[in-house]
Amino acid sequence: MKTSAKMTKIKAIYQKEMLDLLRDKKTLIMMLVVPLIIYPLIMMGSILMGSAIAGSLQSDEYQIAVVDDKAQEGMNGYDGHALRALLRDTEDELKYHLKIEEFSEQSCKEALAAEEIDAYIEVEAQDTEDGRKNVFTIYYLSSKTTSSTAANMIEEKLERYREQVSRQLLTKLGLEPELLLKPVEISRSDSSATEERVGSMLGMILPFLMISSILLGAFYPAVDATAGEKERGTLETLLTLPVGNDELIIGKFFAVSTVAVASAVLNLVSMLFMSIYFYTVVQSDDAQTLDVELTNFVPALLIVVLCTVAFALFISAVTMCVTTFAKSFKEANNYATPLMLVVMFASFVAFVPNIEFTGLLAAVPIVNISLLISDILVFEYNFSIIMIVLVTNMVYAALAIVLLIRLYNSEDLMFGEEGTSIQIFTGRGTLKSGGVPTLSDAVLVLAAALLLLLYVGSIVQVRFLLWGLLMTQLLIIGVPLLASWYTKKDMKETFSIQAPKPVWVLGAVLSEIGCYLIVILLSTLLGSLFQQDVQAVNDTMNYILEGAGFVQALLIIALAPAVCEEALFRGYFFSAARKRLRPAAAIFLSGAVFGVYHLSLVKFFTTGLLGILFCYVVYRTGSIFLTALMHFLNNAVAVCVLFYPELMEQLFPVLFSESPSLIEICLLVAVGVICLSAGLWLLKPKTAVKE
Repeated sequence: MKTSAKMTKIKAIYQKEMLDLLRDKKTLIMMLVVPLIIYPLIMMGSILMGSAIAGSLQSDEYQIAVVDDKAQEGMNGYDGHALRALLRDTEDELKYHLKIEEFSEQSCKEALAAEEIDAYIEVEAQDTEDGRKNVFTIYYLSSKTTSSTAANMIEEKLERYREQVSRQLLTKLGLEPELLLKPVEISRSDSSATEERVGSMLGMILPFLMISSILLGAFYPAVDATAGEKERGTLETLLTLPVGNDELIIGKFFAVSTVAVASAVLNLVSMLFMSIYFYTVVQSDDAQTLDVELTNFVPALLIVVLCTVAFALFISAVTMCVTTFAKSFKEANNYATPLMLVVMFASFVAFVPNIEFTGLLAAVPIVNISLLISDILVFEYNFSIIMIVLVTNMVYAALAIVLLIRLYNSEDLMFGEEGTSIQIFTGRGTLKSGGVPTLSDAVLVLAAALLLLLYVGSIVQVRFLLWGLLMTQLLIIGVPLLASWYTKKDMKETFSIQAPKPVWVLGAVLSEIGCYLIVILLSTLLGSLFQQDVQAVNDTMNYILEGAGFVQALLIIALAPAVCEEALFRGYFFSAARKRLRPAAAIFLSGAVFGVYHLSLVKFFTTGLLGILFCYVVYRTGSIFLTALMHFLNNAVAVCVLFYPELMEQLFPVLFSESPSLIEICLLVAVGVICLSAGLWLLKPKTAVKE
C-alpha cells in the first residue's frame, strides 16, 4: 500500500514536470528541431559546400609563371616548351586551369609578393648527389588559399611531367618503360564486409553525436527542474506538498531522463534516415559501389538504443546534480559548461585508433558508451562487456540520484545564499574580510589555473624545460593567492595553515607509504592498458629533465608541486568545496579534479586516488603541511627512480617487477593496507576542526 502511494506521488510529479517541459519552447526545439532538421541540414550543407569549394578550386583560373633561364635545355630530357604545354593542358584528368605569365626571376618574386601571380616555378641546373640535374622549385604563399592551391596543382602537374620524361628517356634507350617504372604491381583487398566498413565509419562519428545530443537533451530540462524552480520561486511550494524529497527527485529525474532519451532516439532516427538517403544516392549512381544489407544493422542498433537509454539515465542524474547548485538559469549555465567539456572530451575516445575495449574501460563512464557503440557497429558482440556497460551506467545513475536526494535535503544548499556568488567580479571595497572562498570562485580560479597550465605552462616548459616547470608551478600558486587577497579571505583558514602534531607527521608518512604501494600496483595495471599514454608521460619527463641535476630536479619536481599544487587543490579549492558540500562529496570532487589536472588517462586514476587521500588528511587534521610532506615524498621517490634506477631497483626489487607474482601482489597490498590504516589511525582529528 505504501509503495503504491509512493508510486502515485512520483507519477504525479512526473506528469507535472513533463507538462512544464513540453510548454517550454527551448525544450521542444532541442528535442525536435535540432535532431530532425538541423542535423540533416548541417550534414547536407557540409557535403554541398565541400563539393562547391572543391569544384570552385578546380574551375578557377590560377596565374603562374615559369622561370627556366638557368635550366639546361635537353639535359635528362628537359624541354621547356613541353613543360609549359603540360601546365596549360586542361584536357587531362586533373582539369586544372593554369595560366602562364612570362616574368624574369626578380619580377616573379615581386609579382608573387604583390599577389599578381599565385605561384611560380624556378628550374635551375644544379649538381646533386646523383649528378647534374634540373631542379624544380615551387614558390608560393602558404598564407593565401589560392596560392597554396596553385602550388598543389603545379606539384601534381610536375609529377605527371616527371613520369612523362622518364618514359621518353627509357624509350630512347630501347627499354620498356612500364616494366622499369612499375616492376611490381601492388593491390589491396579488403576482407571486411561492406557492412563492417560502413559501421566502422559510423562508429567514429555516431558516439560523439549521440553523447552530445543526450547531454543537450538533458541540459535544459535539468536546469528547468532545479535552478529554474529556485529562480521562479516555485521550489518552496513544491516542498510544502505532502511529497517526500526522494519522491520529488525521482519524479523530476524521470521527466528529465524522458526528454534526454527522446532527444537521443530522435537523433538516432534522424541520422539513420540521413544514412539511408546517402546510401540510396550512392546506389543510384553506381549499383556496384556499395552493397550493404541494412537489415544486418538492426541488432546492433537495438543494442545501441538500449545502452543509450542507460547512459541517458546517468547523464540526466549527473546534470541535475550539477545544476542543483545554481540559483538561476545563468548560474546553471556556468556550472554546466565544464560538465559539457568533460563529457565531450571523453567521447572523443572513439577517434583513438587501436584502443582495446577491456572490462576496465567498460566501467569508465562516458568512455564505455563511446567505445561500445564503435564496437557494436562493426558487429563485435561481447555480451559480458555490454552487460558491464549497462550495469555500471545504471549503478552510476542510482548513485547520482542518491547524491541528488541528499543535496535536496540540505536547506543551506537549496535556499542559502552563502557560498554561491562569484566574489572575484565584485568590487573589493564592498567585500567583507574573513572566511573561505565561495565554490563559484574556486571553480573559476581552478579554471584559470588550468588554462594557464595549458597555454602558458606548455610554452615555457618547451622553452625553458625544468625552469619552465618551476614557472608553471609559480603560476599555479599565484592565481589562488591573488584571488584570496582580492576577496579578503582568511589565508590561514583558506589554505589550512595549521602546525601539525608530531604524531600526525608519522601518520602522514605511513599513509603515504601505504597509498604509494597501492598506487604502484594500480599504475602497473593501467600501464599495460595504456602503454602509449605511459610512454608519452615518460618521454615528456625525460625531455624536461635533459641536462638537469638531481638536487635541481628534487627541488622543482618534488618540492615546488608539494607547495604550489597543495595550495591550489587542498587549500583554496578544497576549503571552498567542504564549506558548500558534504565532506565525502568535497573530498571525492577535489580528488577527481586533481586527477584531471595532470592531463593523463593513467594519471587520472593514480593521482586522483592520492588527491582523495590528501583531502582526507586535511579534513581530519586541518593542516596542509602534512599533505605537502606527503606530496613531496611521493614525487621525491619518482625523482630518485629517474636518476638512480639501478640503485632503487636493488633496494626495492618488488616495486620494479613488470609482472609481479600473485604472492608479491598480495604482499604489497597487505603492507599497503596496514601502513595506510595505521597512518589514518594516527591522524586523529582535532576537536576544533568542524564543518
